[in-house]
Amino acid sequence: MSDKKPKKKGGVGRVVRRVIGAVLAVVFVALIVAANAILPNYAQTINSYLGIEQGWDNSGVNTEGLDLEYNKADHKSREDLAAYEEELDKQIAAEGIVLLENNDSSLPLAEGTTLSFVSGNSRSLGAGNAGILASTMGVEGETVDAVTPAMEAAGLKVNQTLVEFYASGEGSKYVMGSGSVSYGDDEDFSINECPLSVMQDAGVLDSLEGTTPVFVLKRVAGEGRDMPRSMYNHASNAEDQARTYLEPDSTELEILQYLNDNFDNTVLLITSNNALELDWLEQFPNIKSVLYAPSLGTYGIDSLASVLAGDVNPSGRTKDTFAANPLSAPAAQNFGDYQYLDESGELTKYNYVSYEEGIYVGYRYYETRYEDAVLGQGNAGDFNYGAEVCHPFGYGLSYTTFEWSDFQTSWDGDECTARVTVTNTGDVAGKDVVELYAQSPYTDYDRANGVEKAAVTLVGFAKTQLLEPGESQTVEIVFEESQLASYDYLGAKTWILDAGTYYVTAAGDSHEAVNNVLAAKGAAVEGNVAMTATYVPDNAEVDTTTYATDTLTGEEVTNRLDDAAGDLTYLTRSDWTGTFPTHDGEPTSQVSTWGNEINGDDGVSYTYGKTASAELIAQLDSTDSGNPDVQEWEGDLVYGAKNGLTLIQMRGLEYDDPAWDDLLDQLTPEDYDILITQAGYGTDYIASVEKPAGTDADSTSGWSWGGIGMTFCNPAMVAQTWNVELAYELGICIGDESLYGGATGWYAPAMNINRTAFSGRAGEYFSEDGFLAGALASQEVKGAAEKGVYTLIKHFAFNDQENHRGDRTGQFSMATWLNEQSAREIYLRPFEMCMKVGDVEVSYVKDSGDGTYEMATTEIAACQGVMTAFNRIGATWVGGDYDLITGIVRTEWGFDGWIITDNADTGVFMNAGQMIEAGADSKLTASDPTDTWTFDENDATQYRYARDAVHHLLYVMANTHCMNGAMPGSHYTSGVGGMQKADQIRWGITGVAAVGLVVIAGLTVRGILKSRKATPVS
Repeated sequence: MSDKKPKKKGGVGRVVRRVIGAVLAVVFVALIVAANAILPNYAQTINSYLGIEQGWDNSGVNTEGLDLEYNKADHKSREDLAAYEEELDKQIAAEGIVLLENNDSSLPLAEGTTLSFVSGNSRSLGAGNAGILASTMGVEGETVDAVTPAMEAAGLKVNQTLVEFYASGEGSKYVMGSGSVSYGDDEDFSINECPLSVMQDAGVLDSLEGTTPVFVLKRVAGEGRDMPRSMYNHASNAEDQARTYLEPDSTELEILQYLNDNFDNTVLLITSNNALELDWLEQFPNIKSVLYAPSLGTYGIDSLASVLAGDVNPSGRTKDTFAANPLSAPAAQNFGDYQYLDESGELTKYNYVSYEEGIYVGYRYYETRYEDAVLGQGNAGDFNYGAEVCHPFGYGLSYTTFEWSDFQTSWDGDECTARVTVTNTGDVAGKDVVELYAQSPYTDYDRANGVEKAAVTLVGFAKTQLLEPGESQTVEIVFEESQLASYDYLGAKTWILDAGTYYVTAAGDSHEAVNNVLAAKGAAVEGNVAMTATYVPDNAEVDTTTYATDTLTGEEVTNRLDDAAGDLTYLTRSDWTGTFPTHDGEPTSQVSTWGNEINGDDGVSYTYGKTASAELIAQLDSTDSGNPDVQEWEGDLVYGAKNGLTLIQMRGLEYDDPAWDDLLDQLTPEDYDILITQAGYGTDYIASVEKPAGTDADSTSGWSWGGIGMTFCNPAMVAQTWNVELAYELGICIGDESLYGGATGWYAPAMNINRTAFSGRAGEYFSEDGFLAGALASQEVKGAAEKGVYTLIKHFAFNDQENHRGDRTGQFSMATWLNEQSAREIYLRPFEMCMKVGDVEVSYVKDSGDGTYEMATTEIAACQGVMTAFNRIGATWVGGDYDLITGIVRTEWGFDGWIITDNADTGVFMNAGQMIEAGADSKLTASDPTDTWTFDENDATQYRYARDAVHHLLYVMANTHCMNGAMPGSHYTSGVGGMQKADQIRWGITGVAAVGLVVIAGLTVRGILKSRKATPVS
């Protein structure tokens, strides 16, 4: 008989229960720790995303007769706004699609035509729009067929065999790479088009018979990466590796050849934000029409269908020059992957880019060198415009024809009005674009002092109304004499107006403009002299004083960026061949993973590099703002004063009103720290002055959150409309959405320049031309401002390259070298135009002086915010550069608004102390992870600059729609139990976890007691 005692019943179960209880206890403890250690750091971002709950308690004030809804939506409901936005989005697409070619009038298509959309890229054509937030978060939209219903609604048919082949058949296995991966952590520019052989094996080619093929040529990029200058890392054969990303690869060319050989009318549809290389089209005569549509927004697919069917007449114009070989542009010689070496020959953590081309970006290069080649001057060499440019800047065709007549200019003081009559001489209704260009004389003074002059520069434009056949409209365009001035950074060191003859011409594109001017000069070219006028200013010598002060503020304008010029040789039109840019560096031994052209003798793509002196490395390491006179605050450092003021009382006051000092005295050290170092995606509620929370959100095509969810056509498409009224209406809609969705600050518009055709964010930027960008962006700014939204125009400044901009692990910002003429005439121009777009009306409640209040209005500048960039100007980070921020923005342009960084959570080099000493204000961080600066309440120098920074922010917030519902005497209310969503989530998790721990503890104690009770006493 065994001596073993039988196991106690339930023993194993008790062990399992205790293990489960222990695991759950650990989970609950982890949840409590995470909720209370992590969530507070991201509270502002969470609250902005989920929506801030706040309002005003007016129980202690008399609101009778007062309208405290200072900013009102134009649309009475979300539904009305959404319906209006749908039509606006369609209109932007309709006016932004560019007809690049239309041989034999092959478009529009006859009713009932069946279209065969060829290419896997047709899957995403107008489909799967997951909204801005989804794309920002990396969530792919559902793939649905948006093409068929749009085409059928326009009276066209779609080859369903091909639709199904690409959606779920063998063609679905071929998907284009995303371009930038995780904001630049990596890149995938694989084209991966479905080969013709796969189509043959699947038997789908027969379905094309009797249809009109539409080949969809798509290219992508994205934040953090520019398009590759070679496909060395993304193609599988040497032939394709040597190509750029902007041209078709061998697989695409094989399909295009098949379409050309078997069909007499193929449509090429380009869906790329960048101007692709199109000289290969000469090989395919049966590709008779080309449509360029960078973005179709949410509803633009309907407009594309209408263009194909002829219900909409395309009136878009190119925003960039389509070069035959984008790598041949002077700017392309220094773009991409360049890295400094130290004096011992080791690669450093710093990258650089050299703007050796000066002002000769885009059409400014092509048209100017063309003029000099025609006139036999400037050592222009054997430059052949027809071989260099496929389609000029400002170009676009129509289904009708227009005739221009009666061009004239008249001057009233410093203002010129140009008039031209446009007549529709064709058979269908259409819109035309009148572009106005000017040429300044290139004088001996200019040659001697390094002042460069483009053959033509855009100074104005206007779009006609929809003109019926035979109908005419006289278009007026106004510009200022100041737009004819040039910046002389070596001689006068300010804006100058040369003596001599200036030309003003109305033209259909930049090349037509220079030909008009050349014809007026007597050159043997095809130009229209009747569309050209001359202007001779009063000065007999170069005028170095008239525009030496700012046209808005009257402040002195002088060199601020001398340190950024470096030791570069800049391109000059006095010697094109002798000064044409070369790579500023030599290939290193490091294989480029950032898309450089193949530059090694062994057929490999290498990083370019050059040696940086120890002095330069020290400057790159430094956090010196360049402020020449850093001063302490004079007087006591005051915190927490009981002055009884709230932010609503500041609404409508001038920036320099003495009352602001009393309000700022109420702030606490903690207020300064959080408003300066943690202003990402909004700013927190500040109890000391009852400042409401602000919600800031991203995206240049709408609101990533804080709106009603609309995704408009992107800025590239807006630019191609050449229609400032549409840009203004888009701005109004941005403002209206914010009034329904709660956002207050828009991280847009973005106005960096498409310096080359390889720009990774060409879809977020407007153009290669600063004037076109500024004309459209400023209207978006104004429209949004009228609804109480502050726009944070970005990325200020010279952030014209994504590669190595400085926001990923191991990246420490890119040194940007350029001269001040190009800086002011091209890269700063759109930002300045936004600053000077004008004022908007602000309603507020005014003390009548007898204890009652009345409504009043004042005006403030429409532009109230700036977002600085990741890159450097010379060796100094732009967001911490005193000469740029205080010298130009604050002093010359008179800007009193709020200046925030780009994402400082990843821009680890962004130092808040450097930032505020430079004149900027806040870091875009969720929780300042670098911890490089904390506000020191006892430091009189920090106090001085921090006080200015917070003053800027509070001034902006006081005049936004977040003050709707408030008046003097109102008190702030917030959320459920005074808590916002992040705190509600935090305490909810903490509470649930705590209850869970109590339950586990109770069950454990109960089990132990029960176990003891069941055990016999010896």
